Amino acid sequence: MSITGEINVEDLPPRIRIEDIVAYPTPSKSAAQTSWAVRAGFILIPICGSGGMNLITMLAFRFITDNLAISAGAAGLMFALVKIYDGFLDPMVGAWSDKLRTPLGRRLPFIIGGAVLMPLSVIAIFGVPDLGSLLLSQVLMTLALAVHASAYTALGIPGMAMAVEATDDFNERTSLMAYRVFGNTLGILVGTALPAWLLAYWGATREGHLLMALVIAAVLLAAGLTACFLLKDARRTEPETGSSGQPGMTGQIKLAWQNIPFRVLAISHIFVIFAVSIASAGGAYFSKYVLRLPDSYLGSYYSVTSLGSVLSMPFWVWLSRKMGKRFAYVLALSIYATMHLLWLTGSADEAIWLLALRAVITGMSAGGVILCAYSMLSDAVRYDYITSGQRREGVFAGFTTLFDKLASAAALSAMGGFLGAMGYISSTSANVVQPQSAILAIKICITVAPTVAIVAAIAIIMFYKLTPDMLEEPDHAG
Repeated sequence: MSITGEINVEDLPPRIRIEDIVAYPTPSKSAAQTSWAVRAGFILIPICGSGGMNLITMLAFRFITDNLAISAGAAGLMFALVKIYDGFLDPMVGAWSDKLRTPLGRRLPFIIGGAVLMPLSVIAIFGVPDLGSLLLSQVLMTLALAVHASAYTALGIPGMAMAVEATDDFNERTSLMAYRVFGNTLGILVGTALPAWLLAYWGATREGHLLMALVIAAVLLAAGLTACFLLKDARRTEPETGSSGQPGMTGQIKLAWQNIPFRVLAISHIFVIFAVSIASAGGAYFSKYVLRLPDSYLGSYYSVTSLGSVLSMPFWVWLSRKMGKRFAYVLALSIYATMHLLWLTGSADEAIWLLALRAVITGMSAGGVILCAYSMLSDAVRYDYITSGQRREGVFAGFTTLFDKLASAAALSAMGGFLGAMGYISSTSANVVQPQSAILAIKICITVAPTVAIVAAIAIIMFYKLTPDMLEEPDHAG
C-alpha cells in the first residue's frame, strides 16, 4: 500500500533550505515575485490533477473486477493500452505546449481543457452504464480511462512548465515548487481518503461508486476552474521563433537519451513507478481481502501517510543537503521497500496501532522519494540547459511522464495477469470469497513485487553522478 503521485520534472534549484519548504519564503523586493493569486493557482492545479489520478489508481481496478465482473487479466490489458496511449501523448503535449501561441498563452488552454475533462472522466469511469454486454462495458471503460489519462496530461505537463516560466527568481521558483508539493498532498487526500470514506458510508456498490464520483468530480472541477481563473494573469513566455524551435519526436528521443543524468534517473524511475503503481492498485484489494477492513480504513490510512509525508519534508531536505541527494533518495527508497515487504506479516488480527505506525513510516519514506525525485530530475533538466543554453522543460517533462506511464502500464498489466492466473474471481457482488491462491497473489503484489522493483531502481541510481558544481549558472544564462 502506498501514497501515490505521479512525478513531473520541476525547475527545483540544486540547493534548497528547510525553510524553503516549511516557511515558503518571500523573495526580496527586487525579485520578480508572483502574486498570492498565482501561488494559489499552482496549489489548485495538482489538487485537480493528483486528486483525479490517485482516485483512479486506488479504486478503478478493484471497481472493474468487483463491480463490473470484468476479469483481472482483461482489466490489466485495458489499463496497459490506455497507459501506452497516454505515454506517447505526453511528449507530444509537452512539445506542443512549448510552441503554441494563443491569447491565453502557451499553457493555460491545456489546463482549462484538463480541468473540464478530469471530473467528466471520473464520472464516466465510475458511472459506466450496464448495457447488458461485458464487451461493451470494457470498450466504454477503456474510452473513459483514455479521456481521464488525456486530462491528467493536459493538467500536469503544461502546469509544470507554466510554474517554471512564471518567474526567473531563484527563491520565488522554490516557493512555487513548495506550493505545488503542498497541492499534490491535498490532491492525494482528495483522491484517496475522501473517496474511501464516502464508499464506507454509501457502500462499495455501483451506485455507491457513482455517488462518490459525483462528489469528487465537483471538488476537482471547482479546483481546476478556480486555478485557471487565478493563473490568467501569471507571467508567460513566448515560444521561440525561427529554426531553433523544438525538434520532432525522433529528435526529442535523441535529446533526452544524450543527457546521461536524465537517462540514469529515467531508467531508475521506471522501476520506482512500477513499484508504486502495483502497490497502490493492490492496496485496495489487500485491505479488503487480507486485512478484512472496511474502506474507511483506506481513507484513514492515506490521511496518515499524507501527514507523515508532509511532516517529513524538513528532514529529507536537511539530509539531502548533509549527505547528498542520491544518499537521501536511496535511503527513502530502502525504507519504502522495507515497509511494503513487512506487509507479509499483515493479517486481519493486526493491532490498529501497528497499522497506524506502518502508515506513518510509509508516508515519511514516500515523502523522501517524492522530494528527492523532484529535485534530482529537475537538476538533470537544468543540466540540459547549462550544456545547451536552451529551455526545453516541456520536452523533458513529457518524456518523464512517458516513462511513468509505460512503467505503470507494465505494473497494472502484470498485476491483472497475475491475479487472473492465480484464480481471482471477478463479479458484480461485493461479497465474493476469494480462493487462497488469489489471496497469496494479492500479498505478492504489494510486498515482493514492489520490493524487487525498488532494489533494481537503487542499483541503477548508483550510476547517477551529477554534482552541484556541474549545475552552476553558465555565461549564456539570462
